Amino acid sequence: MSKSRSVYRDFPHVSRLLEKRFFRRRKEKKLSQTALASKTGLTRNCIQQLECHEHLPLPSTMLKLLKALDFTSEEAAEFWVELDTAYDLDNRSRDSRDEDI
Repeated sequence: MSKSRSVYRDFPHVSRLLEKRFFRRRKEKKLSQTALASKTGLTRNCIQQLECHEHLPLPSTMLKLLKALDFTSEEAAEFWVELDTAYDLDNRSRDSRDEDI
């Protein structure tokens, strides 16, 4: 994958959080991308693109992943707080870079 298509560069904190919460959880549960796609109603290609940091999922997609990966309500609430923090860190980093230009 080319770096120009990677959201990791612009959203490193969010990307790491998604990897930590969703992609590792899928592997812990021994689910294939195809199986997770089936549980969420997404395509396997969509799951693959998320895991390769090609795009960030919509909140509705993240909700489907939380449900399909059997997150408890406490884990889900913690995820949303962590996601908000990660976006804030990435936005501050991007704002700082823009000021340097």
